This record gives sequence, structure tokens and C-alpha cells, in this order.
Amino acid sequence: MSRHFLLSLIAFLVLGHSLASAAPFVPKRDPQCVAVSPSGTIVATACSGMSDDTFPPRPHPNVRKCGVIAVWDVESGKRLWRAETYGDITKLAFSVDGSLLAASRLYESSDGIALDEVRLWDVTSGKATKILDRCHAFDFSPDGRALAVLSRTKCVVYALNDWTKETQVKPLGESLAVAFAGDANLLCGIVKSEGQYAIRLCDIAKGTVISESRRLDDPFYALAVSADGATIASGHDGGNVVLWNLPSLEVRTRMQTGIKGHVQPLLSPDGRYLAGGCQENGDVIIWDART
Repeated sequence: MSRHFLLSLIAFLVLGHSLASAAPFVPKRDPQCVAVSPSGTIVATACSGMSDDTFPPRPHPNVRKCGVIAVWDVESGKRLWRAETYGDITKLAFSVDGSLLAASRLYESSDGIALDEVRLWDVTSGKATKILDRCHAFDFSPDGRALAVLSRTKCVVYALNDWTKETQVKPLGESLAVAFAGDANLLCGIVKSEGQYAIRLCDIAKGTVISESRRLDDPFYALAVSADGATIASGHDGGNVVLWNLPSLEVRTRMQTGIKGHVQPLLSPDGRYLAGGCQENGDVIIWDART
């Protein structure tokens, strides 16, 4: 099992307790999202939080109520920097070269205005480098050159070097989540179709649909792709994890964690191990994905 995969699982299970305790201005609460840098030397954590109820909203003035994104050195356990925010943090991820940290946030004001956001920081300085307003999900391309971002109606791929819009992937507009399928030109999204939900695989350059999975009645929000692009895992309510073959998107198998709530799927870089993390209690179940 790879060091990076083990670090991710350890962070999911216990890192929130030790790191929150190390910061006296932050209450002892578990982070909702954790990310490990490609080098395995840095960990980022995110705790969702409240706004100050003004417009435009800002992080809650009480540090015990605002959201916090923090970056930590693994060896020393010291916090390198922190950023205050608000809303529900749904994903943290480092870029392939480890230079950028991205986070997606969901937020709706009291009068129903959606102010979702994808934000990126320079990992070394902690300064925000890009803010993508009204966007709710993202994924870095495996070659480290692009970022796919979802807004309410569009799926757009940006070039990371100059933030030009490389292309709009129209078949993935209005998707709930997005993930590169082991190739910088292949992109998956969770789409709603005729009142049901499915995974759709698209060719970015051509803007065409390659395949689509069977439709499911209930929405789901999390995808994980193996590094070789042969497997995609989706997390569902009721403790279910489904493995799909790529590029056909045929069901390979369904795993049951035996825990409640939505499951966050995790795949080791070599595709050998599959893990399902429960969002309700932090439990993680690990399987041999090959068997």
C-alpha cells in the first residue's frame, strides 16, 4: 500500500483531532475535508463554518464559528498557514506538482442566493491565486496542466499556466461532480438525466460523450479514479461504494461498508486498494480492489 494512500487514510481518521488540538484559536472539531500533497510532506484540512450574515457575506467574526482551511507540515505537525472562510467545504486537493491547493465551497444566503466558489492558493505563501465564483466542483488534470470546474450550468476546463478557458465540455453542463478519467482528455461527471443520476464520460477535445453508466434513482456526489484510468469509484448513500469499468462505465461490483450516510470513495494510486469513508462518523473500510 502506497505511503500517500496510507497518509490520506490516517488523515481522514485521526489527523483532525491532533491538528485541531494544536491550534488554540480553533475548537476541537474534525475537518470535513483532508488532502495530502503529492510529496506526502504537507497535509491540508478544512472545517466548514458560518458567515457573518451580512451581504456580501464574510467569515463569522467568532473564530470558533468560521470555516478554516489550514496547511500543516507532516513531520513537525506545525501549521504553515491558515485561511478563514464560510459555507460547506466539499473538496480539497493539491495540484499535481504540489504548488497549488484548491477548495470548493457551497453556500446559500438567507434570501436564497447561491454563492458557491472554487478557490486556489499558492501552497508556499498561502496567498489566493484564483477565485472562481459561482462554481461548486473541480478536478486537476493528471498531467497537471489544466483544471476542470463546474458552475451551475457549465463545465469549463482552464489552462493552469495562464487561466485561459481551453474548452467548454457541454455534455457535462449542470453536473454534480467531475473527475478526470486517468487521461487529460477524458472527463467524467455525475449528471442528472430524466430525473435519475448517472456517470458520463466525455472526450474533452471533441466535446462528445464516450459512454454513460446505468441510471440510479438517488443523487450521488463523489468520484475517485484510479491512476491507470481503468476504474472509477462512486460513493452513495447507505454506505454503498460502486466500482465501474472505464471507459465502458459498466458496473464491476458494489461494496457495502455497513455504515450509514454518504460514502467518500478513495483509490490507491496503483488501483489495488479501495477505501470508503463514512461522512457521519469518520470510519473507513478498506478492500482489495482486485478481488
